[in-house]
Amino acid sequence: MNFYPELPEVEYKQTTIGMPFVVMFAKSLIGKYSLDTVRMAYVIFRNESANGKSGVNNNYIGLQADNAKWEGLPMENVIGTCVKTDNAGDSRRFICFNWDGYKVCFDFLCYKVQQRNITDYKSYQEHWVSNPKEDTPQAHSDFVSLYNSAIKAFA
Repeated sequence: MNFYPELPEVEYKQTTIGMPFVVMFAKSLIGKYSLDTVRMAYVIFRNESANGKSGVNNNYIGLQADNAKWEGLPMENVIGTCVKTDNAGDSRRFICFNWDGYKVCFDFLCYKVQQRNITDYKSYQEHWVSNPKEDTPQAHSDFVSLYNSAIKAFA
């Protein structure tokens, strides 16, 4: 299924972004969003992108185009969609961005974290992760570790 048929299909490309750039941008959003929201978005960003190393065409938060339209997603930096196998082994369609995608992704993620009241691992699994196969004890442990690093990064 493709909820964005108006967008061109582009070839999948793994992209990366240095986490110092993400932290710098994230800090600029404190005030627009609460510190707790920015911290949680940072954790999810790192988790979904393998610390900025596994973007899907500059999509670093796992935004998929095959489950619904994303309410509130700014479209000016969207360049299309692509198909890729996700971390659980399922073929999925992802939204693809231009080079500024990490900023759009982080800002949008803050918006969704706030809107969905994502405050911990359980609410992350319930309100962001679409595949229960990814809910493992190791994933929980990794999430807690990422959250502890977010406290340090945004002290």
